[in-house]
Amino acid sequence: MKTQFNITSMKWDLERYTSVEDFATALEGFDGVELMDYGDDISPIIPEEKVIGIHMRCPYHWLDFWNGDMERCIREYGSEKQVYENFGGTDRQALVDAFLQDWNRALLHQAEYAVYHISDVTCMECLTGEYAHTDEEVIDAACELINQALPATAEGPWLLLENLWYPGLTFTRPEMTRRLLEGIHYPKTGFMLDTGHLMHTDLELNSQEEAVSYIHRCLDQHGELCDHIRGIHLNQSLTGAYRKQLMENPPELSEDYNERMEKIYTCVFRMDQHKPFTCAGVQELIKRIDPDYLTYEFISNNREEHMELLRQQRQALQER
Repeated sequence: MKTQFNITSMKWDLERYTSVEDFATALEGFDGVELMDYGDDISPIIPEEKVIGIHMRCPYHWLDFWNGDMERCIREYGSEKQVYENFGGTDRQALVDAFLQDWNRALLHQAEYAVYHISDVTCMECLTGEYAHTDEEVIDAACELINQALPATAEGPWLLLENLWYPGLTFTRPEMTRRLLEGIHYPKTGFMLDTGHLMHTDLELNSQEEAVSYIHRCLDQHGELCDHIRGIHLNQSLTGAYRKQLMENPPELSEDYNERMEKIYTCVFRMDQHKPFTCAGVQELIKRIDPDYLTYEFISNNREEHMELLRQQRQALQER
């Protein structure tokens, strides 16, 4: 099992380190990083051989565009011009091209795997929990998109599909997990199980211990499908009370797209906190899944905070 932590290629992430040598001190005890690459030059900081995985960029709301439902797209983005600017094109090929752009970055970095979210949600749905599309619709369209981008004869890294708590892959319905796996033609396809995201599918969880038990129950339901979990995004956030508050009293959203997105990101980061998962039972959970890749995936404001989060997670696992 290879262990890494997440990082982006954005300036505010890379400027935490002064050189390759300085970054090496942060990497002590880790095999490498899972990189979200926005096309920036990482070479002054991150050695290419330390990029083990690539986290692909995934649009939060894309199914209506894929289906050609411009009315719903304009309702979400504000104008036809904003829709086309957001997706970088005028038809579904733009989504395929965006997928391939990140996939080619994974090839360029010679990454061992690439992570892709299977989910779809609008801004308002993110707050209310009332969705226009079903798991089936999102999964079937995602299979179409991926199969158009990656034929069965394609070669490359593992494609690891990540669960969220919105329609799509939630890892709470084994029949949907199987539908997704069997619907994709690319042979090196598996799952990246995000423990924090799975917690968001049960709003009644009140402790890390309850979360461990819940994740085990989801794994029990999935049976042999668990053999296809090749990676774990290890983190936790117990924010069910906050999500219920949002659903009962969603805040008003601005008509301006950028202002609306700023509000949504504030809410999402309060929901999905990405804290260390440190209770008894986490090590046994990892052992049960036996992943090839274990990513400590945390959200931090600076280097010192990030190092402290990594320290807490490593210490908790070592003590167990």
